[in-house]
Amino acid sequence: MSVPVYKNPKQALKATDQFYANQAGFQYTEELVTDWTRKFVNIPAKGNVLDLCCGDGIWSRGFQVNNPQLDLYGVDISEGGIEKAKRLLDTDDEHFFVCNVEVELPFSDNFFDLIFARGPGLYNQHSMDRPQTIRVIEQWHNKLSDRGLFYSIFASRPEVMGTYTPMKNVKLPYNRSPRKSDTIDFSGGKYHHTIQSFLTPFWKASNVEVKKYSFFNNLHVLITRKKVD
Repeated sequence: MSVPVYKNPKQALKATDQFYANQAGFQYTEELVTDWTRKFVNIPAKGNVLDLCCGDGIWSRGFQVNNPQLDLYGVDISEGGIEKAKRLLDTDDEHFFVCNVEVELPFSDNFFDLIFARGPGLYNQHSMDRPQTIRVIEQWHNKLSDRGLFYSIFASRPEVMGTYTPMKNVKLPYNRSPRKSDTIDFSGGKYHHTIQSFLTPFWKASNVEVKKYSFFNNLHVLITRKKVD
């Protein structure tokens, strides 16, 4: 079945709100996200955790199940996603809210002990190492505490690395429209990063220290932290 390709981001965002509102989403199960985060994330015993570009909140639910003591926050550009996340997690507008994280991340510096970023839209573009994109990555890391860790998870099959998925084959409507800003030069679809193209902006960021990188199950899994003098 064919899916619509949108002329502009506004139309695509409206469709994305509906994508979450109609109970579709990406249909990850609670069991899957709980098991994955327990196995592959160093979940803090306490503190503030941010689900960056949280969508419908299902990955936050994994953290909540694994450690109910965490203070969970989530931001996403989709109102439909945020509304679904708040219901799933039984939380409020102060913890989960609509935000364009490519422009501003409205939290105090040093606030989070963990930031979990599974497939932010910024990662979908080809040239992530543009100066403004790197500045956004640096801003994100400023929100980490000195002990905090930043997890970047991005799906990319080896056989298609270095190419874009056609827009009509992408599940999230917001990625079925090109968009361009100071931070993003996105053709639409999804760029499948090589190891080098994915890691380069983090290497170039002045305040980012790369702790660990792995590639498994068709996922780039990068763990970084804020450089501490």
